[in-house]
Amino acid sequence: MVVGNARERKWILEVLVVVLVVKLLALVLSVSAWLVIQNQPVDLLSLWNRWDAPHYVDIARYGYTAAGEQRFFIVFPPLFPLFIRLLAFATPSYELAALLVSNFASVLASVYLFKLARLDLPESAALRSVFYFCIFPTAYFLIAGYSESLFLLLAISCIYYARTRRWALAGLAGMLSTATRLTGLALVPALLCELLQQHAQNHRGQGSYNAKAERRKQKWRAPMAILMTFLGFLAYLMLNFAVFGDAFAFMSIEREHWFKHFAPPWVGLFGAMHGIFWREPAEVVLICFAEIFFAFFAVACIVYAMKFRISYCIYILFSFIAFTSTTFWLSIPRYTLSLFPVFILLASLSKRKDVLHYVFSIAFASFFAFFTILFTQGRWAF
Repeated sequence: MVVGNARERKWILEVLVVVLVVKLLALVLSVSAWLVIQNQPVDLLSLWNRWDAPHYVDIARYGYTAAGEQRFFIVFPPLFPLFIRLLAFATPSYELAALLVSNFASVLASVYLFKLARLDLPESAALRSVFYFCIFPTAYFLIAGYSESLFLLLAISCIYYARTRRWALAGLAGMLSTATRLTGLALVPALLCELLQQHAQNHRGQGSYNAKAERRKQKWRAPMAILMTFLGFLAYLMLNFAVFGDAFAFMSIEREHWFKHFAPPWVGLFGAMHGIFWREPAEVVLICFAEIFFAFFAVACIVYAMKFRISYCIYILFSFIAFTSTTFWLSIPRYTLSLFPVFILLASLSKRKDVLHYVFSIAFASFFAFFTILFTQGRWAF
């Protein structure tokens, strides 16, 4: 038992080293790029406080309101801004608090990803899943003040606890995830798949006393945990009602201000393809080609996940439907980062052929550096 604990600590230490080294290099890259390209003094907080990040900070600072420009921020669920506000009491600024919450959450998310991958893969492959996660082309959102890190921590831990049959913790993590990102609802069908699979496993061992005891425990715990996942979303609807008098006000704001509403995925696909012919060159690369490429990458992962683990396939599928079923595609490369089973799938593939590891590593790291520079320079990067 002691050896096992020491072995696990060794691998967790390696996970932390990978995560922290990648973060450090990204920070050095962002500062160096700014000094060289802009030839001006650098403010590290400003470099990473881009695009949606200031919206989360404003929510943390001022809260939600139905008046003025601030009313548009109701489309951002409340848990991440809440953590920023709480940490801001102990830090010099809200911007720093946002970065600390995001980075601390991403470190924990990486540990949980390793532990989840370890259920199916050897330690070395599980460590590769963390490595791919940290250098994924849009993994700079694990550093910036965005909700990605917190959501991934909660979503990964939710599935991990479900797979290890700690359903109360799975339900708590699922509930918090839907208060962070609405795509957390994709956890519900994934949890159902895990429950059914465990139910089948229990029946295969139905003659043993332990199996019968396990079935009695799961009879209520697992379904209640799955229902708990909806509570975070319900809290968000109540927030909408409290602020606007309409539980679904966020949908109206999405349509009226952000010009997005539900549409079949192919509408967004055709829009991205059509944009190739009229957009400027930079937009063709970042808004057309990138959106299409990452969408098809996600589809390929859905297909492969069917052979690996059905709950992973279901989670990726429902998440993919959620962020592609809109009038136009935007930020799909960023949303793909939240499809955490992808990194386990890639690690399972690369363990069979070392060349795939090099291909994934070189491709991911190259675009990670490229997009990090774009993002911290204030250019559009999903």
